[in-house]
Amino acid sequence: MKNGKLDIVFTKGSVEKPAVIFIHGLGMDKDIWINPSKSRILGGRLPLNIFLREKPPVRDFGVSRNKPKAETPDLSTGVQPKCTETLYNDLKFKKYPVITWSQKRPSGPIDSVVSELEEIIKLAKELTKAGIILIGHSRGGLIGRKYLLQRKEVSVKSLITISTPHQGSSVARLVRYVKPLASFISPLFGGAHKGTFSYSMKHVLDFLKSRALKELLPKSSFLKSLRDGPLEWIHYVSLGGTRPTLFSLYRWRWNSVSEGKSLRWFLRPEELFSIPEIFRKVIPDKFYPDEIVEGKGDGLVSAESSKIPWSHYHYNFSLNHAQMLFDKAVRELVVKSIEKMI
Repeated sequence: MKNGKLDIVFTKGSVEKPAVIFIHGLGMDKDIWINPSKSRILGGRLPLNIFLREKPPVRDFGVSRNKPKAETPDLSTGVQPKCTETLYNDLKFKKYPVITWSQKRPSGPIDSVVSELEEIIKLAKELTKAGIILIGHSRGGLIGRKYLLQRKEVSVKSLITISTPHQGSSVARLVRYVKPLASFISPLFGGAHKGTFSYSMKHVLDFLKSRALKELLPKSSFLKSLRDGPLEWIHYVSLGGTRPTLFSLYRWRWNSVSEGKSLRWFLRPEELFSIPEIFRKVIPDKFYPDEIVEGKGDGLVSAESSKIPWSHYHYNFSLNHAQMLFDKAVRELVVKSIEKMI
């Protein structure tokens, strides 16, 4: 529905349960929660689903003396996950009132979104008698913190952040390394796709240089101004990821094993490169940030930065920045955390 100038989606649940407000991250929109197949990120150029793909399985072509003549693709970007449901679906199913909206300026400054969240909270109060829970992904968690700093809203009972850069993210500093890598990667996609890929990369580069992303750099003026602290009536939970791989490209290789007098033939995926790991080739070790180190970051935010400094509970998962929204274990943990509060 359109509430004034805001594009809002909500579902009425039980008024006896808290209303849950979902806040999307930088450069995204409400589809990240309600219709992920349509969602695009990094400046609106790249479909979300490319960051959710997994390594494709080995293909068994059976037994024969000679290599099969089957036509096979040269490259693969991996396989899609079977399920892309989110916490919005989970809590809607459990009869919680759920609300989300598309920020009018998804790549604008955080302060520009605070007044929008105020309007969403007014709507949430009409749907519940049990208080409000804010769930923010990525920059969405900082929007929640900024709102609470300015309004100290007593109806908010919990703030839950997922892959939020509470201490900032150094990813914007990598922009100088992206352009030469894009020139290296683009030809791998072939002539038919080269223009599309290059066009997308240009928009990603512009996004990485945007003022809004610089706002998230460690020690930015925004983060310095965020002089908040724990509010005694609010329960704080934060979650972070430790698997930095956002995207991998594979090529298919034939492989065979002896089986009697014949051979069993397989096509196995061989990784050509992965992002952001490929940055190892161009970034000096002393400048290599935790955000893109295996076990320390989710590709965009470090596990350390994802923790609310005063969180009651913090959890890390071996997932990347996008996978954190759809992983079943993450969703179950958040739902249990909410149920313990009511």
